[in-house]
Amino acid sequence: MKISMNQILTFLITSITLPLISISLIAGESSPPSDNSPSNSLKDLWNIPQLYSDSDSLLVNDLKLIGRYQWQYADLNSDQGGWSDSESRRVRLGTEAKVFGGDWKLKGEININDDFSPFYKSLEEAYIKYQGNDALNVTIGKQKPAWSYEQSTSSRKILTFERSLLVNQLSPKKSTGISASGSIENWSYILGIYNGDINEEFGDFNGSGEFALASIGYDYSKGSDFDKVAWRLDLLHNKDETNNAAKPYKNSISLNHSLTKGAITLNTDLIHAGGYSDDAYGLVLLPTYDISDKLQLVARYTYASSDGDGLRAQNRYERKASLTDSGYGEDYQSYYLGLNYYINDYKLKLMTGIEYADMNGGSDGGEFSGWTLFSGLRLYF
Repeated sequence: MKISMNQILTFLITSITLPLISISLIAGESSPPSDNSPSNSLKDLWNIPQLYSDSDSLLVNDLKLIGRYQWQYADLNSDQGGWSDSESRRVRLGTEAKVFGGDWKLKGEININDDFSPFYKSLEEAYIKYQGNDALNVTIGKQKPAWSYEQSTSSRKILTFERSLLVNQLSPKKSTGISASGSIENWSYILGIYNGDINEEFGDFNGSGEFALASIGYDYSKGSDFDKVAWRLDLLHNKDETNNAAKPYKNSISLNHSLTKGAITLNTDLIHAGGYSDDAYGLVLLPTYDISDKLQLVARYTYASSDGDGLRAQNRYERKASLTDSGYGEDYQSYYLGLNYYINDYKLKLMTGIEYADMNGGSDGGEFSGWTLFSGLRLYF
C-alpha cells in the first residue's frame, strides 16, 4: 500500500498537535498566571490565544491559537474601465506549538471561506521544524519558499496591500518540501527542495517535478554608518515547466538589499527570470519613513519588462478593467504611496494607499493605464 506525503503529515498534525491542546487544558496550573485586576489595555487581548506556556516542561513548552484576518477595499479607475469592491483578503486559523525544550515547532494553519459556508477552504501551512541551533534549522512539510524580499515577508508584515507585479508573477506557491536554513556569524542561508505539482493540500513527490531554492545573505551592519544593512541572493530552479507550484520559468533570481538609518528604510530588489518562458526582469524600490512610532509613510516604484508579451497586469485589481489580450504586455511601471497606522504593531494596523500603473501592451495590445485606491485593516494573533 502506497502512503502519500498527504497522509503522513495529516497523521502527524492530528496525532500530535491536537492532543497538545488537551494536555494544556489539563495542566492548568502551568498556564500563565492571571491578573485579578481588570485591564483596559488593547494589547491584553493578544494573550487570549495563548493556551499554554511552561518553559520547564519536558514535552509541551508553548501552545497557542494563530490566525489572521485581512480586509481591504479597492477602487479602480483606468482608461480601460473602472471597478470597486471590498473583500476579506485572507482569513486563516490554526495552532502552533513548541515542544521538547522549544527546539521543535509544529504548525498547522487553514484558510477559511469568508462566508463560513463551508468553513474549511484549503490547507495553508503544515510543518514540523527543528529550531534548536542558529546554524541549522530544518523544516519538513507544507511551507513557504523564501524567494525575493517581498515574497519572503509574511503577509502579516508586508508594507503594501499587494506585492509588486513581477514578484507575484515569479514567486512559487507554498508547497510540501524540506528546507534547511540558518545563520553563521554575519552569513545566512536557505536550501530547500519542494514538490512542484500540488493540489490545495500537500501533493506528493514524484521524482520528476520538483523545484529547488538556494539563498545566501550577508549582514554588514557592524562597522557601517547604518542601523542595519544587508543583502541576499535568492535562486529558484524549476525542474519542469508544467509545474503548478512554481511558475513557468527555469531559473528566477532575486538580488535584494535592505538598509535602515534612523526612521528611513530602503528595500531594493533586482529580479530576472528565464527559461521555458520569455525572459522577464525588473526592479523594485520600496522606501519607508517612520513619521512616529505609530504612523509610517510607504512608497514603492516597480519597473518590469519582458522579451515578448511576458508580463500580465495584476490580478488585484488591474485585471478588473476591460483589458484586451487578457492584460498581457511587455513593459510595466507602477508608483505606490501609502500610510500605515500601527494600533498594536503589526498585530493590528490600518492601511491606505494609492497606486498608478501603466502597461505597454506590446504586439497584442494589452495596454493598461490607471489608478487604484486602497484602504483596509490587517489583524493577526
